Amino acid sequence: MTDSPSPSATAVFDDQVTDGAAPTGITSDLTEGIVPAAADRPPLARFYMTSDLRAATGLPRTHLDYYLREGLILPTARTESGYLLFDERELETLRGIIAERQSGVSIREIRRRLGR
Repeated sequence: MTDSPSPSATAVFDDQVTDGAAPTGITSDLTEGIVPAAADRPPLARFYMTSDLRAATGLPRTHLDYYLREGLILPTARTESGYLLFDERELETLRGIIAERQSGVSIREIRRRLGR
């Protein structure tokens, strides 16, 4: 049989108190280290993948790919795997492009208006 401690055995360090009081070095102030509420800090940026853009706008993949190739919408970032990511601003740009296309504005005119 080995001399291993029993499962109920606990180690006591020099800075710990064994009479039931809180060990030294541990604060009783529960608010220390708490992250501020969402109203106290800016919201996290939301990123969308191409599939999210298609779902949010109802565009077919071919139309979204065309707008990307033409430079009407620009990816905000890429994942390590190479997926394109878009922020809220690009989603709003895409919605504007769709609205202009539905009203008959040409791609060339949209590009000019966007300055891209």
